[in-house]
Amino acid sequence: MSFEVSFRNINPREEVKTRAQALYAKLDRFLDPAADSVMTIAVEHNQAIVELVVTSRGVTFKAKEEDPELKAALDKCFHTIEDQLRRNKDRRTDKKGRGEGEDGFVEEGGEQVG
Repeated sequence: MSFEVSFRNINPREEVKTRAQALYAKLDRFLDPAADSVMTIAVEHNQAIVELVVTSRGVTFKAKEEDPELKAALDKCFHTIEDQLRRNKDRRTDKKGRGEGEDGFVEEGGEQVG
């Protein structure tokens, strides 16, 4: 998993980058090892803007959050991405095991055949 952090209109601070990497590590269970992520942290008009783009398994997830506090914007952005990744994982697992019995067949009434 590659994770890149870039700063615009703000001096790069190591504690912000460390916090972002710690939050990104929590997303590990939703991502495949080949996932690519790019985070842009900017400050405009006294608003911290955090933008995160994650590409995993050919699907791109995007989140952009604004808040007067950088830490709050960072947390909101990762929460949004986590929700998107969780929904995607649930969708994938639902499609794999939807409605099949032991032998792979389902009766029309929803009961297992055989």
